[in-house]
Amino acid sequence: MIYIMEEKNKYGTHYIKTYNSDDNNIELFKEIINIHSASIDLDNKTYRYLYDSNMNMISSAFNFLNIELENSSINNIFSAINALKLLYSFLELYSLDLQTLTKRDANNLLTFLEGRSMIGTLYTLDLKTQRSDSTINSYLSVYRSYISFLGYSDSILLNKSNYQRTITVPDSENKIKVDAYDVNRKNYKSDFTVPQYISLEDFRKLLHVVREEYTLREECMIRLMYECGLRIGEVLGLTNEDIIEKMNITYLFLRNRYSDSPDQFAKNCMNINFPDLYKSSKYKTKSVGYQPVAISDNLLEKLNDYINIYHSNNKTKFKENYEKFNIADSVSSKDTNFYLFINSLGKPLSANLWNKYLREIFKKAGLEVDVDHRENNLNHRLRHGFAMFMVKYKHVHILELKELLRHRSLASVLIYYRPTDEDIIDLRTQLVESIYEVIPELSL
Repeated sequence: MIYIMEEKNKYGTHYIKTYNSDDNNIELFKEIINIHSASIDLDNKTYRYLYDSNMNMISSAFNFLNIELENSSINNIFSAINALKLLYSFLELYSLDLQTLTKRDANNLLTFLEGRSMIGTLYTLDLKTQRSDSTINSYLSVYRSYISFLGYSDSILLNKSNYQRTITVPDSENKIKVDAYDVNRKNYKSDFTVPQYISLEDFRKLLHVVREEYTLREECMIRLMYECGLRIGEVLGLTNEDIIEKMNITYLFLRNRYSDSPDQFAKNCMNINFPDLYKSSKYKTKSVGYQPVAISDNLLEKLNDYINIYHSNNKTKFKENYEKFNIADSVSSKDTNFYLFINSLGKPLSANLWNKYLREIFKKAGLEVDVDHRENNLNHRLRHGFAMFMVKYKHVHILELKELLRHRSLASVLIYYRPTDEDIIDLRTQLVESIYEVIPELSL
């Protein structure tokens, strides 16, 4: 009998693999499975490493993380590192080779990723960390990219099932067929969920709370996400020189900088690994290096008021912090550039601190907060509100919405065509009322 136990300490997670006698009374020997990761900065570039339990560098993982994922966001890279650490832990625990995994091995991998403890005929698992189906699927996606990168084209993880899901594009007869993988997890949703977007009435409540109890900073950030559809990373990464006027229209230029933290990432914009990339033609190309988003005059006025008040105070009060932490790389001028949204100590506002403020604001506004699932991200509910406003009130087509949301594919936009339970009830009520108007005798 082999007993596998997960343990956690301040250095991370490791696994103890114990070999017991057949009657399970005598411990024969045990080994510790601990996959390590490390980062090293060299020549203005960060390199990611993965080591097995014997501290041997896993060269294929190094190449994948630093070559294949070179232009990925820092969040995607961290997610890939976590996924690969679990994968190599599993391979060591079960003494398997990635290239020759069987369907049974793949099912055991799913059980391991799920964190399900169980007693088997050969293996007994005592696992602590449980993961959702969506997290497991995201890790499987990393494994497929990794396996494809390694050239293992006949891997069980790449096999497609006989099932095909067909998605109909809203307001169109076009259909998208999505092939399902043989090794996958189905996501299950509860019958009634927290609303996935902020309605106009919800937005009014939020605005009332921030104007009564908070500052211009909170109002500007919430409005940028709801009125302009910005992601929270794009909001936190905004700098003074990103506010640009062209032909009497004010734009925000969303782009990445070498000085950005992981919280300040602009998705679908060129990733900056070293400052010289600012001079490249790609960085100066629309939709590649930057994305312009138009803002209203009223919101611009609020932003200017916030900058004049908030930054003037903090530059004086916390001069050392401000000059050390809040100065951003300047890519379009020689003037000193700075991040717009800062905390009370003159440093750039972190996503973690902002999320705490936003959760407070939601609760004070009487809006539901999903405490059990991160999938209904509060920031994303604001961006989703922007999308649903465009769909419900402006009746924009999916192609227009794709451009407004700055997505690369139509498939990514389809998630915004997801009504709440209340929307569905309203639609059904409207349908019944319409039928009754056409066939009034139904009401007799």
